[in-house]
Amino acid sequence: MAAEPDNLVLSLLRDMRAVQHEQSRRLIHIEGRVDQTHESMITGLGLPAHANIRHDIVEERLRDLSDRVERLEGKP
Repeated sequence: MAAEPDNLVLSLLRDMRAVQHEQSRRLIHIEGRVDQTHESMITGLGLPAHANIRHDIVEERLRDLSDRVERLEGKP
């Protein structure tokens, strides 16, 4: 009779390990898909975002240069 509870506990632990293994395998698969989606989003959004930032920098520099020219032309 004493061996019976041990077998029951071991059986439950084995079942839990099998479920955990399956969940770990699925989680690894899901993480891979999330990484792929993230990479696609960065690639898709990265180029326009970079162009937008570059445009803002060029626009700011042009404004600064225009201000300098106006100040120089305004001086006698």
